[in-house]
Amino acid sequence: MKDNKYLTYIKHISTYFGASLIPMILMLAVNPLIALNMTPEDYAITGYYSSFNNLIGPVIIFYMLHYFNKRYFELDHDGRLHLKALLFKAVTAFSFIISIICFFALLGYIRVFNTSLEFPIMPYLAYTVFALPLAGLYNLELTDYRMGRNSKGFFRLSITNGVILVVLNVAFVVVMKWGASGKLLAPLITNLLVFIYLFFKNRQLLRVRNSWNEFVIILKFCLPLTMGAMLGYFSSGFDKTYLESLGNVTEYGYYIVGASMAGYLSTFSTSISSTFQPDIYEAIATSNRKLLWRTALIQIVMISMVVVLFVALCPMVIRILTAGRYMDSTIYARIISVSTITSSIYYITNNYTIASGYPKLYMYTTVISSILIIIFLPVVVRCFKFIGGAWMVSASYVILSFTNIVLLWISKRVKR
Repeated sequence: MKDNKYLTYIKHISTYFGASLIPMILMLAVNPLIALNMTPEDYAITGYYSSFNNLIGPVIIFYMLHYFNKRYFELDHDGRLHLKALLFKAVTAFSFIISIICFFALLGYIRVFNTSLEFPIMPYLAYTVFALPLAGLYNLELTDYRMGRNSKGFFRLSITNGVILVVLNVAFVVVMKWGASGKLLAPLITNLLVFIYLFFKNRQLLRVRNSWNEFVIILKFCLPLTMGAMLGYFSSGFDKTYLESLGNVTEYGYYIVGASMAGYLSTFSTSISSTFQPDIYEAIATSNRKLLWRTALIQIVMISMVVVLFVALCPMVIRILTAGRYMDSTIYARIISVSTITSSIYYITNNYTIASGYPKLYMYTTVISSILIIIFLPVVVRCFKFIGGAWMVSASYVILSFTNIVLLWISKRVKR
């Protein structure tokens, strides 16, 4: 039985890994062409506006998929279908309304508080913001596949989305030479096409009757998670926004390239986490601590091995992927890659906290940690410039993990 279970794990992780790896390989293959057609300023623009995703993304999707994860093993088939129908409607209507509000809020912020910005605002801000709600149905479908251990469905949808994104990147950046505009437009069009397909594929969910009270329950559960996730911007987006203020556009562009190179590691960590996420939630629901610790440890070890390999091969990787144009980004890529390990530890801890019935601790954790990051980042950047900003990305997740563990320990002691 154990051998069969391990074979199942290997099968699922291979499928999830392939679903992430194939689009990544295609993107890596065309990356030299994209690098040849993108200037440091183009990278700086895409990095600056993309950094806001971590701030407004949680508000637009409102962390509703975490509620789906939590309730999945507590419901029968009909209950899951009913909940999916509710979330289908929510990420279609609610998310679009919130995205409009976020767009004007960011527009006002940039024009009032960031008047020294060296980049134009439009159309880059619009491309960035409105790509997010269009990804709602895609993420809901992937979550349903993952929790149901339907790795084949997960694979097909991920591959389709990834291939479309690669093709549009080549079309807009390499062929049409639209630079930063094309780089930000590609995800918007990709999300729109996939959204249209999934909307018609699941349109029968519109017939399922849901009540407003059910949605209110989800909002109450997700509100602290959403507020906490917004503050997660300070661990994974604030560095890019703050470093722009140094006024060195070229070096900022190298920093963004390094961060994007290290970002490819998230493909590996996400595929590994996707494989074990259902087991972690199930282990928590059944109070199986042995399974919980084993799966968490396997995740961290596997992700660490990938990071060590990346650090060793980083110069060669960047030389190939940027056609030798952005070798100065190597140091940033190496440092930021460490955050793949620290963030994995934090997300495992956070998932445990949420699934254990302490969703408000997520908000408290991010509030406390964000304050600390806001205090430390300017000091570190003042001393070490862009390198300091890179180290703070990894250190931010250490702060988050430590704060979360302390708060969880205190909460359990008080509950006793």
